[in-house]
Amino acid sequence: MRTLTLDDRRKIEMMWGENVSPVKIATELGISQCTVYTELKRGRCVRAGGDVELDKNFRSAYSAERGQSVYQMNLRNRGRRPKRGIEQKGADGV
Repeated sequence: MRTLTLDDRRKIEMMWGENVSPVKIATELGISQCTVYTELKRGRCVRAGGDVELDKNFRSAYSAERGQSVYQMNLRNRGRRPKRGIEQKGADGV
């Protein structure tokens, strides 16, 4: 399994805008179909009211930049959460 780069996401955005199916996108990039569907969900454009924005093909619009920013935010947020009520000690132990 490999991590998608911003260039990969831009290729997905371009191909999705050209009405290419997720199966063909997966084949072209050498990734699984599940990865493409997950990425399309991650980079989905949403309006202020919570409605999904549609592209010219009447499918949910995809933004490579949004997908990358959501991925990086999720990457920062993963891991073990600190316990409540216990203050974390600094690097010097104080």
